[in-house]
Amino acid sequence: MERRPPSRPGRRAAAALSGLALACSATVALAAPMALAAPTGGHDAAPGGYRLKGERTTGGTGARTAAPIAPGQYLDTIGPDQTRWYAADLDAVSTADLSATAVPRPGAAVGFGDGIELRLAAAGSSGATCADQSAHFGQDQGAMTLTGAVSRIPSHTHDASCDKAGRYLLAVHRTTAAGSDRAPWPLELRFADEAPLPAGTVPAGARTDYGTPPAPLTGTPKDVTGGSGFNDATRLTPGVWRDHLLPARTRWYTVHVGWGQQLSYAAEFGNQPVPSGTSVAAQGTFVSTAAYAPGRLPVQDASDARGDRSYDGSPVSVGLGTVPVTWTNRWVDGEHAQAVHDAGDYTIAVSLGPEGAWAARATAVGVVLRVQVTGQELAGPQYQAPPLAGRATASVTGNGGGTARAAAPEATSARTTGPAGGPAPGAASGPTSRVTGTDLLAAGTGGGVALAGVVTAALLHRARNRTDRGGA
Repeated sequence: MERRPPSRPGRRAAAALSGLALACSATVALAAPMALAAPTGGHDAAPGGYRLKGERTTGGTGARTAAPIAPGQYLDTIGPDQTRWYAADLDAVSTADLSATAVPRPGAAVGFGDGIELRLAAAGSSGATCADQSAHFGQDQGAMTLTGAVSRIPSHTHDASCDKAGRYLLAVHRTTAAGSDRAPWPLELRFADEAPLPAGTVPAGARTDYGTPPAPLTGTPKDVTGGSGFNDATRLTPGVWRDHLLPARTRWYTVHVGWGQQLSYAAEFGNQPVPSGTSVAAQGTFVSTAAYAPGRLPVQDASDARGDRSYDGSPVSVGLGTVPVTWTNRWVDGEHAQAVHDAGDYTIAVSLGPEGAWAARATAVGVVLRVQVTGQELAGPQYQAPPLAGRATASVTGNGGGTARAAAPEATSARTTGPAGGPAPGAASGPTSRVTGTDLLAAGTGGGVALAGVVTAALLHRARNRTDRGGA
C-alpha cells in the first residue's frame, strides 16, 4: 500500500465533481441507511468518537425530492457513490454558508479520490451553479473526517444569477473507489445565514496579505485535550498547548479571531520512540492540519506553512496562517482570503494518519500547539473602525488551560444557525463579483466604496472555487 501525505489543503481537484449528476430531474439509488438516533440538538457518537449534533433528516434522491433545510444543523447518512439533495430558501441579500462533514470509520479502506463533493445551484430552469467544492482524502492509508463547504455570496452589482431570492439546491455526492469502504457514512450538515451590513455602512478594504510572520511563541506548554469534532472543540486562548493523538484521529480546537486580526499556529510533533519490533517499512504515516472559518468554511494557508507532512517519529511541524479578517475578503479572487470574511470562532483540526508504527498498538503521539492571534481587534467591519475596548494589540498570549476562554466579544457577526445548530463556531463561493490583484480600498467620503484600479474587474469577473481537501 502506498504511503504518502494527503494532498496539501488548497489544491484543486484533478477532476471536478466527477460522477455528480446535477440535472434537476436526476435521481440516485438509495443505499441502506445507517441507524443514527439523534434528536434535535442532541449528540450521538459516530465511529471514532466524533460527537454528532443536529436534527435528523434524509436528503432527497434528486432535485424534486430535495429535503428542505433552514438555518441550523442536520444529520443524515450517505452511501458509496450516492448523492443527497437538500433545498434552502435564500433571500437576495444574505450570505449563506452550507457545509457537510462526513464521518467515516477511522482507518476504513479508501482511495485517493474518495470523499465528498458539494454543489450549490439555483433551482428552476436556470440551474445556475453558485458554488462547488470537493473534499477528498488524497491518501489511501485510511479514512478520516472530511469537511467541505459552499457559500452563496451576493455580488456587488446585485444582478448575478445567484443573487435572486428563491430556492437553492445543495447536492452532496460521495465518491468511492473499487475496494473502498462500502458502509454508509454519518453526514453532518450545517446551514448558517449571515445578514448584510446595515444600510450606509462602508466596509473596510480587503486584506489579502499575510505580512511578516510573528515570532514563534515560547514557554512551557499547558496540557489540553482537544474535542472530537466541531461540536465539542476545545476553546483555546493564544498560547502554547500540549495534547496527544491516536492514529487515524483528529483533535479539534476553537480560537476567537476578531475583525482586523489574523490567526497563525503550528502543530509540532516531536521525537516519538518507535515501538520495538517494528520494521522500517511499517513506521511511516502522516500528520496534517486544517482550519475553518465561521460557517465551517475551509481556510487556505496564506503563509509558507505546510498543512501536511510525512511522519516517522522524527520532529516535524505543520501549521497555517490566515490573512486579516475583513468583510470585503468575500469578494476577493483568492482561495486564501475568500473564507476569512467574518469575525468569530475559527476551528483548528490536527490529525495523525492511520498507519505507521503507532497504529498496531494504538500508541498516542504527543503534539505541541503554538497558537497566535495577531493585530488589534477592531469594533466592527466598517471602514476606520476603532479598536475594540479591552482588547490587546498585536500577539496575545494566553495563560494556558484546556478550557480557557477569551472574553466574550463585544463585536459579533450577524451569522445565525437556528436552534438545531446553536451559535456558529467559527470555501467555496459562487459566481459573485470578485476583485483580483490589488486590495479593495474603502473610502469613507460620501459613503462610497472606491475600488481603486479594479472596478472593471469587480463588475465583470465571475468565479467558482473548487477546492480539494484531505485529512481533517
